Amino acid sequence: DFIHYEAAATIPSTFFTVYYALKQLAQLEAGERILIHGAAGGVGIAAIQLATHLGAEIYATASSPEKRDFLRLMGVKHIYNSRSLSFADDILHDTQGQGVDVVLNSLAGEAINRNLQILRPFGRFLELGKRDFYQNSRIGLRPFRNNISYFGIDADQLMQAKPALTRRLFREMMELMATGQLAPLPYKAFDANHIVEAFRYMQQARQIGKIVVTYEQPLRQVHTAPLPSQLELNPNATYVVTGGLGGFGLRTAQWLVEKGAQHLLLLSRRGAQSTEATEALAQFKAQHIDVHALACDVTQADSVQAAFDYAAQHMPTIKGIVHAATVIDDALIINMSAEQIRRVLEPKILGAWHLHEQSLALTEPLDLFVVYSSATTLFGNLGQSNYVAANHWLEALMGLRLQQGLAATNVRWGAIDDVGFLARHDQIKEALKDRMGGAALPASLALRALESMLVHQQSHLGVMELDWNALDRFLPSANSPKFSALAHLASDTDHDGHREDWAELINTMSPTELQEHVIHVIKVEVSEILRLPIPRIDAQQSIYDMGLDSLLGVELVLALENRFGVRIPVMSLSESPTIERLSLKLIELLQGAQTESSLSSEIQLLAAQHNIDVSQETIDQTAEQLEAELQQPSSRNLH
Repeated sequence: DFIHYEAAATIPSTFFTVYYALKQLAQLEAGERILIHGAAGGVGIAAIQLATHLGAEIYATASSPEKRDFLRLMGVKHIYNSRSLSFADDILHDTQGQGVDVVLNSLAGEAINRNLQILRPFGRFLELGKRDFYQNSRIGLRPFRNNISYFGIDADQLMQAKPALTRRLFREMMELMATGQLAPLPYKAFDANHIVEAFRYMQQARQIGKIVVTYEQPLRQVHTAPLPSQLELNPNATYVVTGGLGGFGLRTAQWLVEKGAQHLLLLSRRGAQSTEATEALAQFKAQHIDVHALACDVTQADSVQAAFDYAAQHMPTIKGIVHAATVIDDALIINMSAEQIRRVLEPKILGAWHLHEQSLALTEPLDLFVVYSSATTLFGNLGQSNYVAANHWLEALMGLRLQQGLAATNVRWGAIDDVGFLARHDQIKEALKDRMGGAALPASLALRALESMLVHQQSHLGVMELDWNALDRFLPSANSPKFSALAHLASDTDHDGHREDWAELINTMSPTELQEHVIHVIKVEVSEILRLPIPRIDAQQSIYDMGLDSLLGVELVLALENRFGVRIPVMSLSESPTIERLSLKLIELLQGAQTESSLSSEIQLLAAQHNIDVSQETIDQTAEQLEAELQQPSSRNLH
């Protein structure tokens, strides 16, 4: 029979994964019991079909009443709630304590241990999830005394490692499909022009089976002029570079030549007096580049006008400006003099403004106007408030030019390694590396990034090698919403940057204050994940009613683990579905972690005082034993 393309799209990955798991690995037989988690999903429905064909007795979980009703329509008799760990006790009760033979698992955390507890001797555990693998979660070996087998399922890896087996299993699975033993999954179709609605539908966990994206309607095309693959400058135009006779400004001038420029006007306060400048000019002349080096104080309007008048008389039309002039004079703001502020601000601010005014008087509009700002405007930097302020002004000027439809590119440079200020000051470069992490960029790589910005008409981007974990350690504003995206990207690494000192808060806050603070932190994370304004989040409302589903629940657990520094059982969300109840759970976990940490520290201190050589493992084990005893009412006086 003919299968519609949309229905056919539901077959390959889901049914092949299930066939490989149940037939090849578990070797599920007639009369055996199988527990299928998330049974109303695509893999779950496919598993129900194959298990029915093999003659197994099906036990299933689903997350909502609607999905559990659907499973009943499919003929499943034993149905449980996947959001509660009580499914294990219910199954043991319904099977007179015997349990099941096979578990097809997609749950994480403590649910894994509950699944192992209900496996009969010679049972098979089939793991579809990935979270516990990548988090290296631990499970005890005790359940395996009953000849239990554990399988990690990754069909993608099977296709790569064993293509012959893959072909054989897929062929067997499709024969069952052809004979009507298996059928395509139910699906909800969305046209590709409405892909956003499809993702919203999936985010709300409303689908049963699969979501299929179709192309029934022609895709809307937006016609834009093709962008060049690389920067190609006009060989018949003049390009002006301030600070162009030394350091990174001079390297920029050389790069402009590499990109096709034949006429350069290089401006600096002292002109071509340095050895570096004279050697560079000689090299330009050897390349037959028309280069003019002028002494020009860009802080003076008449000096800048004189340079542009000179270009108008002796050179082709100016089509590009790069403002690279910089003066650095660092000091803590409490010690910074007015002269230091003026010396740093004037070249950046007045220089850019005078160049801007002169550009407006040109007969032809510019192709490019680039200003060299700094990544310090993103993060700040100790002792450089004057420098940060000057660069902020540059960025505002480029914003104004963009609003006016004029050429404008603001690039926020990180540390540049081989030319310029940092190349002459190794100690400052190393200090920046310690603070911001990563290495300083070679000028060639930095200028390739600038080329990409110009080609793609982008501005106000930071160009740097950044390690958020390093920056997080010294940045006072690290926890502000401004950096939430960076912190989220780094949340899967081992660092404490996004965590507060919870031990200190527990010791200094009243219980009411502590709970209010924890509730606020949870609201911030829920707001970020569900895209809801914080005032609309009710601490007493179920977070599932707000739109949280199982996938977003995993994201929320990971975010909270990073913020609070404790391991949170994944079923905690189901057991404490409101923010208020979840806050109490987190406080309980925090207080337990603080007690354990405190005991470990005290034992280590006692050992040192008595010159006892003891391993950290022994200390931790002793702390665990004491903590267990302290939980007993008869042992409270041990404190």
